[in-house]
Formats: sequence, C-alpha cells, structure tokens
Amino acid sequence: MVDENQVDANTKQGLRILADSTKLKGTEGVARRLSKAADSGMIEDYQQAETIFDSLPVDKRATIKVTAETKAETIRLTNQKRKQSGSAAPEQNTIASDPAAWDLGDPNSDEGIFNNKNTLGEKTTTSGAQDLDTKNELDALKEEMQQALKG
Repeated sequence: MVDENQVDANTKQGLRILADSTKLKGTEGVARRLSKAADSGMIEDYQQAETIFDSLPVDKRATIKVTAETKAETIRLTNQKRKQSGSAAPEQNTIASDPAAWDLGDPNSDEGIFNNKNTLGEKTTTSGAQDLDTKNELDALKEEMQQALKG
C-alpha cells in the first residue's frame, strides 16, 4: 500500500545524492535537512528541504548541481555495468538508471534546481530491504569515489 505522505524511492535517492553533494560543498545545515528528508521519506520533510535548498545562492546551487549530476551518472553507469556483467545477485535497484528521472534544472533560474520530474502523485511501494540496498550502494559508491580521489 502506498502512503500518500511519502515520497517515492527515486526521490529518496535523489535527495541522498543531493545531500552528499551539498555536504561536499560546505553547506552542512542544508545537507542535514536533505538527509533527513531522504531518511524519513515524508513529504513535509521533502518540502522543507526543498525550501532551504532553493534559498541557497545561485552559484552555490550551480556547483552542487554539477557534483550531484556527476554522482547520479556514476551510479547509473555502475548499475548498467553490474547489469551487463551478469552479477550473481539480481539487480533490484534501478533507481537513477534513467538520467532524466530527476532533473536539477537550471541553476540560474529563480525556481532553483530542486526539481524532481516524478510527481509526488507517482508513488511506488518499496520494501525496507530495497531502501537499505540503495543506501548501502550509495555508501559503497561514495567510498569508491573517495578511494579513487586519494589514489
């Protein structure tokens, strides 16, 4: 059963990517709000995160946009590579496999870059295990990226 007060799984993953990217750019308070929205999945938290994120200066949002889009593309390519390699574990998580699933918009617009093309009315049910897989995948990807930067 879909809870009307919850955002969908794609939105949650987009929020996590955006939170990580925001934190990397030195905006801890906004990153915490985005993480809270991703973890709770509540529409109210999403709306609060949207408001605080869109209040950031345009240049800060533009740099966050580049980082977030790069991470999303990396996740998409990683999922695609795993799928092509025919890994033993079936791929349950296809979130962010479509780069057009969420759009950070034009950072120079007054509307901000916090735009999800999936409307809140397009909810999907997710299991707790799938959410955990998504979070673990993001953590693993983050660690891979950090190791690559160090090496």
